[in-house]
Amino acid sequence: MTISRRSAVLAVVASVVAAGPAFAQVERGRWRQRRHRPANGASGMPHVRTPVGPDPLQFYDLYGGEADGSILAFIHGGGWSRGDATMVHALPDYARRHGLSLASISYRLVPDVTPREQAQDVAAAVAHLRRHFPGRRIVLLGHSAGAHLAALVGVDAAYLDAVGLAPADLAGVILLDGAGYDATGDRGGGFSGRVLNRLYADAFGDQAAALSPTLLVRAGRAYPPFLIFHIESRADSRDQSQGLAEALRAAGGHAEVVVAPADSHRDINVEFGVAGDAEGERAARFIAGG
Repeated sequence: MTISRRSAVLAVVASVVAAGPAFAQVERGRWRQRRHRPANGASGMPHVRTPVGPDPLQFYDLYGGEADGSILAFIHGGGWSRGDATMVHALPDYARRHGLSLASISYRLVPDVTPREQAQDVAAAVAHLRRHFPGRRIVLLGHSAGAHLAALVGVDAAYLDAVGLAPADLAGVILLDGAGYDATGDRGGGFSGRVLNRLYADAFGDQAAALSPTLLVRAGRAYPPFLIFHIESRADSRDQSQGLAEALRAAGGHAEVVVAPADSHRDINVEFGVAGDAEGERAARFIAGG
C-alpha cells in the first residue's frame, strides 16, 4: 500500500498543531519510522490476527479472546491517512484486568479510500466479532480520527445495516479526543488552520456533511450510549464533543462528555488503560454499565 508523502506529512503536522509542543517532539521522532512498522505502542501480549477483507489492512488483532466479558473494539487514529492497529499501548493489559477481550481494528487508509470505506471496514470487523463471539457485548473505542470513525459507525445505520446489524447492537461507544464529528466546519486561518483544512479536504473531499456523525443524528432512532472524552487544551475537540453529545441527547440518546484536564492529545491515548488512569477507570465503569 502506498500513500502520498504530502498527505502523510499533513497528517503529522495537523497532529502537532492540535496537540502542542510536547507532542511535536514525540511525533518528530516517530515520523522517522516507516508507516507500517510496528510502533512503540505495540504490545508483547499474545494475540490472533483475523482478516475481514481482501486488503492487507482489513483485519483485527484479538487479545484475550478467552475472556467472557465485553469485547472492546479499538480504532486507532492517524488523521485517516496513517496509524497502525498494533499501536494498542496499555489496552491489552487494561482488557485483561477488567475481564474484557480487546480487538484492535485495522482499516484501509486515505488516499486509497475515504472515511466512508474506513467505516465499512470497522463495521465488517464488528460483524465478524458478533458472529464468532455470539452473546458478547461489543463496545467501540476510538482515538482522534478513530474516534470519528467510531462515532460514524455508532450513528449512521448504513454501515452496520450492510452487515446485518444496527447501531443499537453496540453496547456503547467511547471517544478519545476527536475533532471531526462535524467535518464541515472551517478550522480557522493562519498556518495551523490551513494545514487542518487541507487535511480534512484530503480525507473528506465533497463528502464532509455525509460523513459527519453530528449532522447525521436523527430523532426516533436508537443509538448506543456514548462516553466522549476531550482534553482541556483543545477548543476544537471540546466544541466537537459537546456538539455531538447535544445532538444525541436531543434525539433521545445518552451521551456524557468528560474533560481530561492533564492530558495531551497523545497522552489520552497512550495512558488510557494504565492502572489508575482516570479516563480508563471511568470507561471501565461505562463498559460495565455504570
